[in-house]
Amino acid sequence: MKWVFILLVMVNIALGVYGYVQNNRPHPDANIPEFQMNADKVRILAEPPTVPKPAPEEPTACLEWGSFGALELRRVREALSSLQLGDRVVAREEEVTANWWVYMPPQGSRAAMERKANELVELEVTDFIRLREEGRWQYAISLGTFREERGAREYLAQLRSKGVRSADLGKREQQVMQTTLVISSPTPTESTRLVELATRFPGSEMRATQCGG
Repeated sequence: MKWVFILLVMVNIALGVYGYVQNNRPHPDANIPEFQMNADKVRILAEPPTVPKPAPEEPTACLEWGSFGALELRRVREALSSLQLGDRVVAREEEVTANWWVYMPPQGSRAAMERKANELVELEVTDFIRLREEGRWQYAISLGTFREERGAREYLAQLRSKGVRSADLGKREQQVMQTTLVISSPTPTESTRLVELATRFPGSEMRATQCGG
């Protein structure tokens, strides 16, 4: 039975060693701090602030006024000068077909044409062109060209109210350069004044639009 005793002693020794090892084994969570390097320097970043998107710019309002032949354009610019709009007035030119014109018939000679021109100046009509080229209209006087008959008739009535009796209107298709004026950012007061000015130029049209449109 001696060997049984020795076996029990060996088993007790083995159990004691096992128990010692288990009691002195580091806890599984004991290594966590080793992996938390510089834990005191770790901080949670807040979400970046939302940058508001810039509000879309409102389109700039413009008034388009036109279109004018060379004769009318000079008077229009003189009328606009009182508003002191400066560089807010931009001219846009285009070639158009003018179907109507207001004119004084050929005067028969250069001298007669000059006499008629002087009469116009005395009546404070200064926008006209003497036609000197040979042909059907030599020595006639052009008082204005118009795209529409309505504008020609209104201008003729305006001339007659000044005392111009021998002017007439007729159809005469011709390619002419005409100008539309674009006025940007007019104030309410300026808009009112501009509409009033437009009534002094028969056949012209004024409309609101977006600049660059």
